[in-house]
Amino acid sequence: MNLIQKLSLYYFAALCITLAGCNHDSPEYRTPNMTALTPRLQVVFEKTKTVCFGRFVVDVPESAIVAWGESSVDLGIAIYPGDATKTNEAAHKFIDELKNTKAIYHDYIPLFLSEEHIAHPPGKIITGYEGFDAVNGLVINGYFNWDADGIVIDARPLQEDRGRAISTIKSIAERLRPRRQDEIPSGPGNCLEHAFLADRPEASVESSIEHIRIGFRLREFPDTHLSIFVGPSNPYHSEGNSLEWQLARREKEHRAESLTHPLLHTKYFRRGPRQIHDWINGWEAVSRSPDQPGTYGIHDFVLDVKGVPTDVFKPYADIRMQTGVKGNLAGAVKPSLTDEEAIAVWDKITSSIRVRPTSAAPAKTGTAPRLPLGEKVATGNACPLGGWWESSAPGLLQAGRRQRFKTGDAMPPVVVAATPTLWQKIKGERPTFQVAGVWKLVGYDDEPAALQASSAQGTAVSPADRGAGA
Repeated sequence: MNLIQKLSLYYFAALCITLAGCNHDSPEYRTPNMTALTPRLQVVFEKTKTVCFGRFVVDVPESAIVAWGESSVDLGIAIYPGDATKTNEAAHKFIDELKNTKAIYHDYIPLFLSEEHIAHPPGKIITGYEGFDAVNGLVINGYFNWDADGIVIDARPLQEDRGRAISTIKSIAERLRPRRQDEIPSGPGNCLEHAFLADRPEASVESSIEHIRIGFRLREFPDTHLSIFVGPSNPYHSEGNSLEWQLARREKEHRAESLTHPLLHTKYFRRGPRQIHDWINGWEAVSRSPDQPGTYGIHDFVLDVKGVPTDVFKPYADIRMQTGVKGNLAGAVKPSLTDEEAIAVWDKITSSIRVRPTSAAPAKTGTAPRLPLGEKVATGNACPLGGWWESSAPGLLQAGRRQRFKTGDAMPPVVVAATPTLWQKIKGERPTFQVAGVWKLVGYDDEPAALQASSAQGTAVSPADRGAGA
């Protein structure tokens, strides 16, 4: 055994001791002991405030600065306090742009389609083609006012979903209400920046698509930034998307580049499973990178939670904290927190994340509702329901006309026949190419095989054979 091998073995053994004997199922990984706050952190956390984001709340120092990112609940929602006039101006500008741009694939008619005025809340819904070629669907924007405040709700539906998108915009506008930053609503729904979106009365929320982004800056330690993102859990989460796999791959790449790569000296304080209340399938990496020429080493803490599909109370979550940040550049300044303090801040805040209690009965969650036959989805979008889907694109190969997809699958391009060259005709070849298309739901997974076969217009192709012949 050479010297390098001995040193590697020694380093690995020391790392195993540090990481609780490399046992990632040990209790301290699932619920790590809270690191004691140092005297100066005790002053910072002496007074705290509870911040509502989405369906959750978190406790942070009272002096912390709250920074919201873009959030959406089914559709994009933006609130502009005191900017109702600018919102109205944006609506007029949008209309002018649509009317003055021609749709080259629709006899050069203007992109503008309609303008609908709404009484409550006062506003308008504007519909037009998305893009001058007008082949990528529609753009539908709702512009509304709350006295001096402005609201913009946007949708990008397929043309077949125009009515549904407009109905959803109206529903969101009716259920939105202003919210102070320090208000914790008691009803079921989502906290957004400056607003609260109540759930639909007596409606199930399992199919709601909720993306919430929020961040915090510690006023006493301005180089410390913490962010939280929650979104729908992926029912087909692959190991290649996991934080654990990505860290292992990155380390492998560093070793391949150089055995003395600086980031191979990253110090991990914790690395393994982590549970926060009912978020049971999280994985955490708590580390500090070494100083490098021109860059300070930083604390880089990440918690990745897979979540539970169709359960909005157990979403996918990505939580991060970095120190040494200035001007959104990590490593620009020396961290103001020690290792022990950074871990204490991380544990203190992340351990407080929980579902916001409500006075009403919990919103219903469970199996996603069955979509009606005839539901349409374009290439590139996620399949909303497992079953048999069919495309009627001109020139489509009969064998690929009707296919079976699982919920969450990316809807593929359709394979159509091309005109063969003379040489291809002689050789008996049948050239094909792929184009974007629209798929229509024609059968459910639980239909009897005989019924599925009787309704088929061609040979069903398994997912493994979708690209055959392309």
